Amino acid sequence: MNMRKHRERLGISQHEVGYRAEVHPNAISPMELGQTMPRIETFIRVAAALRATPGEMAAGIIWTPAEMVMVPGDFQVPNDPKLAAKAAALREAKPRPRRQK
Repeated sequence: MNMRKHRERLGISQHEVGYRAEVHPNAISPMELGQTMPRIETFIRVAAALRATPGEMAAGIIWTPAEMVMVPGDFQVPNDPKLAAKAAALREAKPRPRRQK
């Protein structure tokens, strides 16, 4: 986010941003440094506290999704009678009681 730029434009402290956005002041620094990502409602409140739109706060940020990993065979279950029997036995098995601490 472009928090620091907008905060410095207003000449206010991180503590003041937290107060205006109704967010704990200790949460502002990690957001400003990009160490944490706020929830959408927090993002909108911080933008309002900095008198900026969410679009202005996110300007220049590029997100690319992670690579998709394809596993050979996908989710197809092999046609193996022994495997099917083991799976059926596991479905019917009673769960073991948990140990008491």
